[in-house]
Amino acid sequence: MSESLHLAYGRHVLVDIAQADRAMLNNRDALVRALTDAAVAEGATVLGTIEHAFEPNGVTILLLLAESHVSLHTYPDEGRAFFDAFTCGVRCEPVRIFRRFVAAHPVGTYRMVFCERGEAGPLETALCGSGGVA
Repeated sequence: MSESLHLAYGRHVLVDIAQADRAMLNNRDALVRALTDAAVAEGATVLGTIEHAFEPNGVTILLLLAESHVSLHTYPDEGRAFFDAFTCGVRCEPVRIFRRFVAAHPVGTYRMVFCERGEAGPLETALCGSGGVA
């Protein structure tokens, strides 16, 4: 593996999803496939998956990546979910993982926060903010 894959630097995206299809938010198998497909299409290496379906509704999914992780927590009764992706190095872009995921499972609305983490710049600089990478 090249050194660029092991930088103490990464990008983190946190997304609050609203007005999403309630049935989709409860479909564990389809969500696992969509998250996995999105991560792999972005070039991430999926090392493992943990998933749990709650009764009566909701799922939690965690993809362990060689580059870090992707997680999704759903609340079907409210049409809401929380998406989180962090990738170390510069090879994978977590915002694009999210965009690929919503291409497969469109959501109503979302609010995204993007953070650079690690030694990308001076630690005194505020590195988190709304927005992200196209």
